[in-house]
Amino acid sequence: MKAILTGMNGTVAPVVAAALQRHGIEPVAWDRTKVSTSNENEMRDFIESTRPDYFLHIGMGPVEWAGTLARLCGEYGIPFLFTSTVSVFSDHVTGPITPDTPPDAEDDYGSYKRTCEQVIARNNPGAQIVRLGWQIGDAAGSNNMMDYFETEMAQKGVIVASTHWYPSCSFLEDTAEALFNILTKRGPGLYQLNGNTSHSLYDIASALAEHHDRPWRIERADEPKRDNRMVDTNITIQPITKRLALHRK
Repeated sequence: MKAILTGMNGTVAPVVAAALQRHGIEPVAWDRTKVSTSNENEMRDFIESTRPDYFLHIGMGPVEWAGTLARLCGEYGIPFLFTSTVSVFSDHVTGPITPDTPPDAEDDYGSYKRTCEQVIARNNPGAQIVRLGWQIGDAAGSNNMMDYFETEMAQKGVIVASTHWYPSCSFLEDTAEALFNILTKRGPGLYQLNGNTSHSLYDIASALAEHHDRPWRIERADEPKRDNRMVDTNITIQPITKRLALHRK
C-alpha cells in the first residue's frame, strides 16, 4: 500500500510518514520541485503513476492546490485527509471547542486554513478534515512547542507562560498515530485532535523542562486568559499526561 504526502519538509508530515511505514504503508513525498502545484495535468500524471491507496495533504500551499487535490482524489476514489488547525478559531472563542463551533479566525493563517477547509469540503464531500493543536516535538529546529520555548530562552532569557492559557496540543508521535487511525478506520468528516484536557501553558512548559532536563527560567503570568481546547467525542488521541509528569486536575 502507498500514501502520497505533501509537506515532507515540514514538522508533521515526516512523523506521519514514519508512522505509516510502521503500519506497512509506503509514504511517497509530493516533491514540489518535480511536480506542479498548479498544473492539473502534472498532478494527474503523478497521482496516476503513483497509484496511492491514501492521500494526506499536510503541507502549506495555494488554496487552489488543496481544492484540486481534493477533487482529483474524489474522482479517483482515493481517501483524502487534510490537516487543518485550531487556529481556524480566533482568541475570542472559548473552549471547549466542539466540531460544531463556527470557525471565525480573521488572521492570515487562520483565514487560509478556514478557506482550505471550505474548498476541500465543497470539492470532495468524502474528505477527512482534521484540526490539530500545537505540536510538541523533542527538540528545537522545527515549528513545534519545544522550538518556541527554546527560542524564548535564547532571545529573552526567560519563558513567560500563562497559568490561564489552556492550549490544544499533542505530541507529534501521538498526532501521527491518531491521523493513521482516522485515515484507515474512520469515515469522511471533520475531526479535532487535542491531547490536553486540563493543563495550562505554564504547567506544560514546567513539565517539558523537567522531562528534557532543560535549564529554562519559567515565570508565571496571568495573561493571556485563553482556552483553546478542542474536544471531539468521535476520536481519541493519547493525552499529554502519558508522556509528561503532569498532575491530573
